Amino acid sequence: MPLDTLAGYRLLRTLGSGSRADVMLAHPLRGESGPVVLKLYGPAVAEGSVLTEVEALTRAAGEHVVRLVDVVPAEDGALALVLERLAGGSLARLLAARQSLRAGEAVTILAPLALTLARLHAAGVAHGAVGPGAILFDAAGSPTLACFGRASLHPSGQPIARLEVEQAVIDDVLAFGSLASALLEGAGATELARRAATEAAPGDWLVRFADALFDHGEALPVDLEGRAEVPVVRVVPVQAAVPAAEPEVPRRRILAELRRVRPRVWVAAGAALLAGLVALVVVPGGGPESAARTPAPAPTASVPVVAPVTADDPVDAALVLLSAREGCIRELDARCLEIVDQAGSAALDDDRALIASIAAGEQPGDLPTIGEPVLVQRLGDSALVSLGPDSEPASLLLVKGEAGWRIRDYVK
Repeated sequence: MPLDTLAGYRLLRTLGSGSRADVMLAHPLRGESGPVVLKLYGPAVAEGSVLTEVEALTRAAGEHVVRLVDVVPAEDGALALVLERLAGGSLARLLAARQSLRAGEAVTILAPLALTLARLHAAGVAHGAVGPGAILFDAAGSPTLACFGRASLHPSGQPIARLEVEQAVIDDVLAFGSLASALLEGAGATELARRAATEAAPGDWLVRFADALFDHGEALPVDLEGRAEVPVVRVVPVQAAVPAAEPEVPRRRILAELRRVRPRVWVAAGAALLAGLVALVVVPGGGPESAARTPAPAPTASVPVVAPVTADDPVDAALVLLSAREGCIRELDARCLEIVDQAGSAALDDDRALIASIAAGEQPGDLPTIGEPVLVQRLGDSALVSLGPDSEPASLLLVKGEAGWRIRDYVK
């Protein structure tokens, strides 16, 4: 029988469910306080992960960050978070409903978020999931950073030089830069969009970029109801800069092979092809002909197999990883995602949830279109790769570790 009360709150309805938790609208049983949001974690979520989220919210407390009201015990002895309710919806929902923003609205959204991220990083918090779904609005249209389930902690008060090499901070800044570029490009602020896409970096860039946003023009209230009368332009994905010249033959061959194989179900033959494509990317010292002469052993399993993508070029890695991901999804094999997605990442949780939904009989969403991937920016072992203007998601956030490149997040 479903719960109707928990720790002094009446549960009204489910607002959403994710891989880690269910989010419920609730109301205190006593007092005159308004509705709140209860975050109830699944049994597979470790208590340490919840405590990290609590600590991150505590350090981040302040303007433009969702407020942690309380931590209460759930029925199973686990912890549940009580969070303020933000009634204005998310930026993702706003863009889906309106498909357009005014330049002043983009300033209103992006400038305070840039300053908030800078404040979080100085306080020892990296958000870990910056994107339209994590940006909520209050009833007045003020943007608020929420969804701290993937937050990580580092020592607070670090000098800029240390923050510049903090991987989670780098990932936050790249994700914000991609989001800012898309919003600003659609609002006609092309120079600011270019700067967001190509110059985003840890350190003082977030503060300087916020100043540039305020200098660009007047901030306008965000129209949450879609009744803006000022002329607007469509929000489009970031147009990435052309990368530096590099050998083109291997990438063209990879792209052609991936496009050719996409319509097929990934069985053993598809796995052999993918292993051969990886050899094209990772074998050093030889040209494409010498790499192609090294035959890939035929796998015995009926699921795609791929060697670690250890080449330095993140664009080539993105091509191979996306194709391997499609194979995992077509074969409904969540285990093989471990060689595609970074462990503990949003991408891994999203892809596992997708496979589970397909296995349950639901229709899968569209897989990323392999267009002409372009490197938007690289900072250390993180890279933001644009998949093209017609792709959904628009970009991939890749991270390179000891095992090679992996997908960390899909930037919509």
